[in-house]
Amino acid sequence: MNRLNFSRTQILILLSVWLTFLISFVVRLSWSSVMPIVNEALQFTPQMGTSYLSAFYVGYAIAVLPGGILADRIGYRKTILFSLLSMAVVTALMSTIDSYAYGWWLRLLLGVVSGPVQASCLSALGDHFGPNQRGAAVGIFMSCTSFGITTVNLYAPFVATYYGWQMAFLVTAALPLVVLALCYWNVRKPSAYILAQREAEAAPADSHVGEATSLKENLLHILQNRNVKFLAIAGFFATGTTWGVTQWANLYMVKQLGVTAIYAGQVMTAFGTAALIAKPTIGILSDLLPIKKNHLTAFVMFLFAPALLIFANTSNPNMLFVTGPILGIGAFMHSALTNALVIQSAAPHLRGTTAGFVNLFNQIGVMLAPMLLSNVLTWTGNYQYALMSIAIAPILGAIALFFVRLGK
Repeated sequence: MNRLNFSRTQILILLSVWLTFLISFVVRLSWSSVMPIVNEALQFTPQMGTSYLSAFYVGYAIAVLPGGILADRIGYRKTILFSLLSMAVVTALMSTIDSYAYGWWLRLLLGVVSGPVQASCLSALGDHFGPNQRGAAVGIFMSCTSFGITTVNLYAPFVATYYGWQMAFLVTAALPLVVLALCYWNVRKPSAYILAQREAEAAPADSHVGEATSLKENLLHILQNRNVKFLAIAGFFATGTTWGVTQWANLYMVKQLGVTAIYAGQVMTAFGTAALIAKPTIGILSDLLPIKKNHLTAFVMFLFAPALLIFANTSNPNMLFVTGPILGIGAFMHSALTNALVIQSAAPHLRGTTAGFVNLFNQIGVMLAPMLLSNVLTWTGNYQYALMSIAIAPILGAIALFFVRLGK
């Protein structure tokens, strides 16, 4: 079986969906990168500006499952094109905000139109890549989540400072249109022969082969899929911890260790760079090593816990440039493998819905993790204890992965 020697068509598909998911992160993070400037210009309080971050995630959580269903109903190509066009329009409208409520609803809408992107892209990868190629393909695909932070910070603060925050949003709005043109030409269904081959290869060990027709039957089909249920549980614990830690790490370093915000940002740059490298690396290894993907994923997810404990017990600020990248690897490496398992476990005609279903649990975890950290901080008054308390979650996720059963 061809593993890493991707065809030209596969490379173009992978590039297209990678850029699509990257741009969805760029438009998502565009508010964070210019928030201090816009807060001052519109006289928003820090709490008002921060609520725009929550507004996006509320809309995103609402849309991930319906977005996956939409990708299966009308096709991932149409869904990707619709999301890219919608992200461009809503981001452009962000340049017109003149009141808190108007901007809040735009951020909510941006979350809604971004919701279908991941499920649609994973569905496209499932059609175009075989089981022994998907670890590498999804690993490369997921690397864009780390790269999005770097991308938006390369231009948005500069443009906002010298040309105005409105121009920063307009520049950001142009980016989805460029990717839309690329996807229009490259994102298409493979030939009937290749599609039949992929579907035969992808048949899950414990799912039905026949295609359900109604939405109720499709959802019931997913709920009866043993693998999908345990992948959702694993994602709830691990993905929630990943983003909870990512959002809290700067605060922990500044408040607990007394470093400057700039110093903490430099550590997080190293954190993100390590994650960027780790995801495609572990994805490629998963296709080459003679180890079941769920066992390898469980091992990688388990390593997240000691990586977090090592970081939380770092008292020397200079050592943060060692333990920070270790945490970045532990926090993000599992995502490449879990998403590859989602594709492999889903029925071919329900890949989008299945990815949306699992991502819904991921987003619930993402929303609950900061609440847990805040509550532990309130109880103990110690940032270190709060960060250490969440280390149990990826261990629980790793245990869930041992209940996943893969076909031969």
